[in-house]
Amino acid sequence: MEVVYFYEEKEKKPVDKLLSEEFFKRLGPGVREAALMKAGRKSGYYLYVKAENPEKMKEALRLIEESKIPLTKITGEEEKKVLDAIHQEEEEAASGMGTIFG
Repeated sequence: MEVVYFYEEKEKKPVDKLLSEEFFKRLGPGVREAALMKAGRKSGYYLYVKAENPEKMKEALRLIEESKIPLTKITGEEEKKVLDAIHQEEEEAASGMGTIFG
């Protein structure tokens, strides 16, 4: 399971604080600058959360909701563009590691 949220620059510190909690450190969510993701936004950030275990995803969503930080869940075409860009980054990183250690 994976989910993408968008948040404005002014919410960066609260999101960073949330992600510094032990649960999120172990889960390893990603933050990307929105302008670099080519999904149409000029500012702000995307928060990418992925968990193979449904219980961990449920806990992550609960903690995000309880934080009261104004995050907007991304859906539709924008979500597809962001996820495609993230997956491409991950594939390129994995193939680079294969080249180094191959």
